[in-house]
Amino acid sequence: MAFFMDLKDNKGFDRNYWAMTFEGAPFMGGITMLSTNAVVALFVNTMTGSKTLVGLAITVQALFFLIGQMLVAPYVASLRNIPGFMLKIMLLRGIPILMAVPLFLGAGTGLTVVLFLVLYGLFWVSDGINTMPWGELAARTLKPELRGHMMGMQIVFGGGLSLFTGLLLAWLLATPLLTDYHRFGTIFVISSVILLTSIIFIRMVRDPSPTLDPVKPDFRRYYAGIPAIIKSSKPLRQAIIARIPGYIGFSAITFMVVFGSTALDLTDAQVSWLVYSQIVGNVISGYVLGEASRRFDNKTVILMSHIGVLITLCMAVVLTVFPSLGYIWLIVACIFASICFNSWVGYFNYFLDIAPKEKRPAFQLIGNCIGIPFSFIGYALGYIIDTLGYNAAFIFGGISAAVAIVLSLRLLSRKKINALRDEAA
Repeated sequence: MAFFMDLKDNKGFDRNYWAMTFEGAPFMGGITMLSTNAVVALFVNTMTGSKTLVGLAITVQALFFLIGQMLVAPYVASLRNIPGFMLKIMLLRGIPILMAVPLFLGAGTGLTVVLFLVLYGLFWVSDGINTMPWGELAARTLKPELRGHMMGMQIVFGGGLSLFTGLLLAWLLATPLLTDYHRFGTIFVISSVILLTSIIFIRMVRDPSPTLDPVKPDFRRYYAGIPAIIKSSKPLRQAIIARIPGYIGFSAITFMVVFGSTALDLTDAQVSWLVYSQIVGNVISGYVLGEASRRFDNKTVILMSHIGVLITLCMAVVLTVFPSLGYIWLIVACIFASICFNSWVGYFNYFLDIAPKEKRPAFQLIGNCIGIPFSFIGYALGYIIDTLGYNAAFIFGGISAAVAIVLSLRLLSRKKINALRDEAA
C-alpha cells in the first residue's frame, strides 16, 4: 500500500525511474531463455549429457561477464553520454540469433556446443560492459532507496513478460513436433528479439549530470589504485568476504532443473513446467526483493538471498533421501532457487551505497570481480556431480551458503551507511 501511495505522490517515480524500469524489463524477460539454471543447462545436457559441460557454461557466464566489467570500468567516468553508449552495446543482444544458426543448419553436436559457448561468452562480455555504466547511471538518476526497488520492478515486469513467453517456452521444450535442434534454435531467436527491445527504452533515459569535460583514463593507473581502495574501506572488505562463499552456493542451485529431470526421471512436459515454475519464482522475487530494498535495506536483500540458497539446497538433499516427496516438492525448490538468483539486486546496490561518489565504478568492479577466481566453481561442481553425485555438490554449496549468511550479518544497515555519510560530510 505504501508503494502505491508514494507512486501517487510521485516520490521519485519520475521519467528516469520508469524508463530504466522498462529498459530492464525486456532484458529480464529475454534472459529467462538464456539462463544457466534452466534452458542453457538443458541445452548443454541434451546435446552432450555432460554435467561438467553444464558447469562450464555456468563458468563462461560468470567469467566473461566479469571480463566485460573490467574492460569498461576505467572509462565510465569519461563517458559523455552514458545512455548513448549503452544503446550501441545493446545491439550485441542480437548474438543469440547467431547461436541458432548452426542448430537450424544441422551442424554436428560438438561444433554446435563449441560455437554456442563462444557466442555465449561474447554475449556476457557485452552485458558486463553495459553493467558498469548502467550502475553509474542508476546512481545519478535515482534516489538510493529506489534503486533496488526499480530493479525489483524490472524483474516483476520482465517476469510478467516471461510468464507469457514461458508458456511458449514450455511448449517448445515439450512438443514432439520439433527436433531438439529446432526447439533450442527457436528459443534463442525469440530471446534475442525480446532482448533487443531494450533499445527503445534506453533512448528515453536522461542523464541529469553528464560528464562535460572528461579526463582521458589511464588504464594501468586505474588498476594500480584498486588495492588502496580495498585497504581504505572496511565496509567494502566485509562485503567482499561475505560474497566469496556465496558464489559457491549460487553455483550449486543452477543445477536444480537438470537434477530434477534426472533424479525423478521426468518427462519433457514435466521438465518444461519445472522451467516455468522458475519464471513464476522470478516474478515473486522481483516484488519481494525490491520492496525489501526500499522498506529495509540492501543488507536485508542479501541475507534473504543467502537464506533462500540454503533452503533450496537442503530441499534438494532431502529429495534425494526421500524421493517420494516428488514433483511438487521439486517445483517449490526450483521457485526458491529462482528467487535467490536475483541476489544481485542486493549486492549491486550495496556496493553503490557504501561507495564515495567518485569511486562508484571502482566499488562495483571490486565487488563483482572478486569472484573471478570463483567463476570456475560451476565447472568444478559439474565435475563433482559427474564423479560423486548431486548430493556432494549440494552439501558443499549448502555449507558455503551458511557461511555466507553468518558473514553477511556484519554488513552495514542503511541507517549506519547514512550515518557514515553524514560523518564524512
